[in-house]
Amino acid sequence: MKILFLSAWFPYPPDNGSRIRVYNLIKALSRRHTVYLVSLLQDDSVRENARHLGDICEVVSLHESAWFSPRGMKAIVGFFSPRPRSAVCTYDGRVREAVEDAIRSVAPDVVVASTLGVVEYVPHEISLPAVLDQHNCEYAVLKRAADRMSGLLRRARYAAGWKKFARWEAAICRRYDCVVMVSDEDKRMMLRAAPDLADVRVVPNGVDVEHYTPDSYDPDVTTLLYNGALTYSANLDAVRYYASEVYPILSCEMPGVRLLVTGRTTGVDLRGVDDCPGIELVGYVDDIRDVLRRAGACVVPLREGGGSRLKILEAMAAGVPVVSTSMGAEGIDAVSGEHLLIADTPDEFAHAIARVLQDQSLRRRLASAARSLVEERYSWSGIGARFVDVVESVADRRSPHKEGSAP
Repeated sequence: MKILFLSAWFPYPPDNGSRIRVYNLIKALSRRHTVYLVSLLQDDSVRENARHLGDICEVVSLHESAWFSPRGMKAIVGFFSPRPRSAVCTYDGRVREAVEDAIRSVAPDVVVASTLGVVEYVPHEISLPAVLDQHNCEYAVLKRAADRMSGLLRRARYAAGWKKFARWEAAICRRYDCVVMVSDEDKRMMLRAAPDLADVRVVPNGVDVEHYTPDSYDPDVTTLLYNGALTYSANLDAVRYYASEVYPILSCEMPGVRLLVTGRTTGVDLRGVDDCPGIELVGYVDDIRDVLRRAGACVVPLREGGGSRLKILEAMAAGVPVVSTSMGAEGIDAVSGEHLLIADTPDEFAHAIARVLQDQSLRRRLASAARSLVEERYSWSGIGARFVDVVESVADRRSPHKEGSAP
């Protein structure tokens, strides 16, 4: 079977959550089918890296991403459109033409679109089975951020924004034969916006349990790790929350503890982060395992976002104990006190970190149970096979789409 895979994220190197998911899903599909890739490129993408994908897909075309500029003319026009401003601002007709060319030249049996960043590039008028791998329920991410806004006018403006986004997201999802989410919570929120969706399935994120192992784990119990680019607002909020509310409590209980933050910070306002004495900004690292091996614990103080956190799965696979908020651990079938510790207030979070760092038997017990969990439920080999089953089942239907309602 020939599969045309459209991705908003160029999947090599697989060094962030979206890229890791795309890379592993394409890899799984390639074991049984021929995959053709049309992908957008990010600022840090290197076109020459396409050669590293040769074993799992044929790269048809690559295109520079158009980034959302809130003060740009397109974004202003977006205020008056039923589509979100971000969708209006970033749409590129040249990518649409490239996708149409790929459909004609490849003649795929099924189309897979990965995230909302590429959904509008699939022509409505073609009669091909289509799967949307949605990753997160995006309007829910915006809603959570809006709910935390201060000021009535600001909250009202953001509420109008997420409601508009929800209507558009629901309409987009109705065009696809099947919508795949990464967690039950994302599925629930998607069905709240579009209860008439006929086929919404959950295929969670995973981890390469052979790449991440606890074999060489040698922790420094004064070192914590947060792995996430601060260019993503949810990560920045998490680290600011740690710096302003958790660290002052933790430093009284355990002076000298430091948090290593890995990931890009280019163009980010780091006020409230880089002036915290307990935080060290490491920047982008080629292999996060080098930092994981030294971490006494992985902390995930997230208060925003959606989906599920690959940073938690990677830490669990590597034998590193995890302390997280409930939102940070969302989408992972883990039990607090058995696989990780969950804490939702600054006091609870600081004390949970101190417990893990000071109690070697607790660290070992959490790490062992978490490693077993990811081996059993979150290995990419098993999750990839589930995604292949979804795509094959949709392709096998071969029923024509209703005119104007599906790609």
